[in-house]
Amino acid sequence: MTTSHARHAGQVPYGGNGSGEPSARSLAPTWGRTWQLILFAAVATFVLGLILLVWPQATIVVVAVLIGIALLVTGVVRLIEGFTADDASGGMRAAYVIIGLLAALAGLYCLRHISVTVILLAFIVGVFWVLHGVVDLTVAAAGAGPGRGLRALVGLFSLAAGLIVMFWPAISLTILLAVIGIWLMFYGLMLAIMAFQFRHLADAAGLTPA
Repeated sequence: MTTSHARHAGQVPYGGNGSGEPSARSLAPTWGRTWQLILFAAVATFVLGLILLVWPQATIVVVAVLIGIALLVTGVVRLIEGFTADDASGGMRAAYVIIGLLAALAGLYCLRHISVTVILLAFIVGVFWVLHGVVDLTVAAAGAGPGRGLRALVGLFSLAAGLIVMFWPAISLTILLAVIGIWLMFYGLMLAIMAFQFRHLADAAGLTPA
């Protein structure tokens, strides 16, 4: 049976197998609402990472401001996922919200204390990345929602980057900029791919007219 026949017959090509799991049609409004916001966050994150990567002469004040903005954007994305991810369990949605709040708090701290030292800034970013990576790996292992492979990849990358900046006591501002810039650009690309996946799934589930 083709996708269109399944749809007309009241069946759902993704999920909805009677096991109580949410179907694609029931999740389509969520995907349709969030993909544009995720794409915007992807572009903003990538641009911020590019700025940090190509501006090695940036001062610690500028770096703190840019990282604060990046963390706030990441926090907003995670909060949106936490409040709209109907395909995730209650525990995973709570984890999204907690990570979103932590990212927002870390971002606000960087913006309010722009004279932080390189070591303190590296520690703040490292702790967030480690937590971010653990949550993404947990979600990927649980198989909650689309993009398991992307989440696992982002989780591994986040965990590795967080451990690097946390346990490198002699890290310089130039190296910190390179690590953060690369991570933000990579994360922005992954968010963009995830956004277009959500759009495709929403279209396939019949959210948008043909």
